[in-house]
Amino acid sequence: SPISGLSPNITYYVRAFATNIAGTAYGNEVSFNTLALTTPTVITTNITNISQTTATTGGNVTNDGGAAILDRGVCWSTNINPTLIDNYSTDGTGTGSFTSNLIGLAQGITYYVRAYATNSIGTAYGSQVSFTTLNIPTLTTNSITNIGMSTATSGGNITSDGGSTITERGICWNSSPNPLITDSHTTDGNGIGIFTSNMTGLSLNVIYYVRSYATNGQGTAYGNELTFSTVVAIGDSYQGGIIAYILQPGDPGYIAGQIHGIIAAPSDQSTGAQWGCDGTTIGTSSLIGAGLSNTNAIVNGCPTAGIAARLCYNLVLGGYNDWYLPSKNELNMLYLNRSAIGIGPNFYWSSSEYSSSAWAQLFLNGGQFNGYDKTYLRYVRAVRSF
Repeated sequence: SPISGLSPNITYYVRAFATNIAGTAYGNEVSFNTLALTTPTVITTNITNISQTTATTGGNVTNDGGAAILDRGVCWSTNINPTLIDNYSTDGTGTGSFTSNLIGLAQGITYYVRAYATNSIGTAYGSQVSFTTLNIPTLTTNSITNIGMSTATSGGNITSDGGSTITERGICWNSSPNPLITDSHTTDGNGIGIFTSNMTGLSLNVIYYVRSYATNGQGTAYGNELTFSTVVAIGDSYQGGIIAYILQPGDPGYIAGQIHGIIAAPSDQSTGAQWGCDGTTIGTSSLIGAGLSNTNAIVNGCPTAGIAARLCYNLVLGGYNDWYLPSKNELNMLYLNRSAIGIGPNFYWSSSEYSSSAWAQLFLNGGQFNGYDKTYLRYVRAVRSF
């Protein structure tokens, strides 16, 4: 028969009994003492994941002392035999193993740690273990400058080597926060002080996270994190040509927070090509973003070789084969930015029709002219979108 609900540290007397129709009989009497309540038994686990300001440890409550574990964790101090009047963690209740994270530690300091467990009788401590936080460099990250389409400049300033020689330093970056030296990084010498780092191979229209780093004999430290976005400017060489226009709010195809626009071929595709087949109406648009569909429609509707749209359609330049004859409004953007692109004062075809004729633009003064016969010979400059 299990006996429950007893009090601790008490002598109890016990007899077995049996009852039949004649009555109840009792067996011989035996006695026992319940155990006295005690403080728990707890073991401190080894220290792992040691950094300059954090570490991981924990404990194992192997006996609750006869009463429920109300609290458990670890306590730590720079003095021996730490107690709950020092720094401590709270890591649940009950018996068994638990993990504790030590935070806010000082760099290069020896700490003493003990696990603890508390029941209604009191608090017990496990054995003491000690460890020393890493003494790694102290540094900051330089501001991001010279931001381009695929490059940028940063660096760092190492103000302390952490007590041992700096063997490597530089910056690391990624499109996710908290970049590490396992991500893209530079190697920029050794020793303390200021250094400059150049990032290359960046992608357009991406937010990058950057931190400086420095490594000594105890580990790698990181500076503060900075962010930047790669940018483009009209006149920049990019994706086989020269950026001629960047879409603005209200433009067809504009997407807030993204960079898109028009790239012009770096030179003319012809100094004298006809627009297309005379006497036909293809059905085109003058809007920004319409040049590609215009070009496809012209090529499909006019089989004549050497027409302006076909010269652009067949163009392969810089590894790109999606060039087209700009629409009327796209061509005007090339005119407005002609100095940055490098286009002379010539008459250029657009891919936009005007009834059965077509639009052209004079880059001498920006005049846009309609009613030009499609067999007239005009200059051709291909564009593509990005």
